[in-house]
Amino acid sequence: MIKRVNKVVKDSPKPPSAEHGIVILIDPPSYHYHENLFFDLETPLNRDKTLNPNSELRDILQSSGYPVFTADLYDKIYDYYKGCLFHYWSFGATSLRALKFNGKGVKKIGAVLFEPPLVKPNDYLYIERLAQTFEYVFLHNTTGDGFSIPDPALAQKLKKFYWTNKDYESAGKLGGEPKRLSKIALIAGAHFSKAKTDNGYGKRLVAIKKVGFKGFLDLYGFGWRAIQFRAPLLSIYWYLKFYLVGLTVTQPEKKSDVYKRYDFSLCFENMAMSGYVTEKIFDSFFAGCIPIYWGAPDINDYVPENCFISLNNFATIEACAKYCLDLTEEEKETYRSAIDHFLESPEFKKFSAGIHGFVSDFYKSDSKAG
Repeated sequence: MIKRVNKVVKDSPKPPSAEHGIVILIDPPSYHYHENLFFDLETPLNRDKTLNPNSELRDILQSSGYPVFTADLYDKIYDYYKGCLFHYWSFGATSLRALKFNGKGVKKIGAVLFEPPLVKPNDYLYIERLAQTFEYVFLHNTTGDGFSIPDPALAQKLKKFYWTNKDYESAGKLGGEPKRLSKIALIAGAHFSKAKTDNGYGKRLVAIKKVGFKGFLDLYGFGWRAIQFRAPLLSIYWYLKFYLVGLTVTQPEKKSDVYKRYDFSLCFENMAMSGYVTEKIFDSFFAGCIPIYWGAPDINDYVPENCFISLNNFATIEACAKYCLDLTEEEKETYRSAIDHFLESPEFKKFSAGIHGFVSDFYKSDSKAG
């Protein structure tokens, strides 16, 4: 049995010891991360080092005596850890999958909904059931914006979810970099089927048409030159528009490689929802790039307003772009100084620790973990 588990835990000479009688199972958002790839820094899935927090969390927990596996490996490791409790955490798995997951010794601790209702609407149909089943349910907000949970007792289980944001690209070490382009960078995948005038997908398309086609915005990302079966006519339309205006789209290896070369970045969340603040604005911060933000209506509760340019302060995207491009070097440095101050402040710590920090702290207390 040890030989079989060793094959699963590729980076360890023997299965980690469950010193506290607890094994931690983390269920990732997609099957692509199964077989412990959720913690693998060498996989191509670790684009922009998004898996680094997962790997760090596993290292912290296993060094403290808590073995960590992706939840799909439960059946393979059960016999070796028989008699232990298996703490189950859903990290972006669908609500139905999280509810259905079961097994001997499984205790459901936390369910994290990474995506908003626009992206995964079905997840929000099961908030009440998740609260009945898990000790904690992590959402972008606990105020009911985007979901409903009428039972006040169950509502007490809801916790604010913070994306984990850390500067793994060392973007602050930019010595010798060329002068920044006085333009706007947009890094986004092509999403046509969900695009509406009142959501981020649609607003990005408007920005490309109104600003990018005039040469003030450079677009980077995947899928812009492909025909999408969910939106074939729209994808063909945009392909032809790019061809006619001569707009090229490249796919960067790292976001920081782009942002460190630009004065401004377009940071639009996928939808407007209270507390829905993702990695987008922070990726820009880390590279000293000034964000043009749209999304969470309460963004000022989390990020000082002098750190970014709010699209909501302008009648049109064209007016916003003009304001940005008319800023003097001194005015742009004022924004960057405010960004640096925020990143060094206690207010940023909730984002630098994020959900991974919560899980780590949870297991620092034996009384909680047991």
